[in-house]
Amino acid sequence: MEIGQKLGQGRQAEVFGYDKAQIIKLFYPNTPLYIIEHEYKIASVVQDSGLPVAKAFEIITVGGRTGIVYEKLEGPTLLQVLLSDISKAAWIGEVSARLHAKVHQSHSDSLPSQKEDFEKKIRAVRIESVLKDKALRLLDMLPESNEVCHGDFHPDNILLSPSGPNVIDWINAKRGNRLADFVLSALILKIAELPDFIPHFENFHNSRSILFKAYTQTYLSELPTDKADILPWIPFAAIFRLEQGIESEHSRLVRIIKKGLSSV
Repeated sequence: MEIGQKLGQGRQAEVFGYDKAQIIKLFYPNTPLYIIEHEYKIASVVQDSGLPVAKAFEIITVGGRTGIVYEKLEGPTLLQVLLSDISKAAWIGEVSARLHAKVHQSHSDSLPSQKEDFEKKIRAVRIESVLKDKALRLLDMLPESNEVCHGDFHPDNILLSPSGPNVIDWINAKRGNRLADFVLSALILKIAELPDFIPHFENFHNSRSILFKAYTQTYLSELPTDKADILPWIPFAAIFRLEQGIESEHSRLVRIIKKGLSSV
């Protein structure tokens, strides 16, 4: 079957129409096969959990490039909804939180380990060695879990289809502690910046506080949690974000890490 119109592109792949109900994510020729197989495995595990996600059908080769065939989901992301209508900020925060809580009520032993991933990021990130040592000691004390964690849950990874919201882009999914995943999402809403070439980018910045409040309050009403259980995960969320190398966030994230590890 021939591929159809190009629908989008990212750092590792381009997305094309494939047939009426499917799309194909074609990776660039230099992408290692293990990365593609890793994404396909995660997609298969997550869809078996019954969560609202696009189904992954198969890995195929088209024109010398390897790709994954996915179910086609249509509709805007919640970020696109927000950028076109700032009055929906509180609603978007509430929808995001309820969906995230639903994700966290699923469990899996087949996804990669969150704690192992945090350890790798701590060792790789650009911070003082004393902070790395503190982070590793704290990580060792925190509990293991097998809750499904998305790893990059924010409004641009929630697609509003006619059948309801669906979670997309599961490449960072892990089995781990839901509070680490919750804190990372809250941190993204708190400090992330959209590039100014995105139309109406200022709507995200202007609604940030409303979005953050609605998301955090709704999530904690869905899954009540003691503050003392949340606080230890804050420096790890900041390390995760810092390791992504977003220069404009660097100094603020380092301050968060230092504060979070000050008593270790």
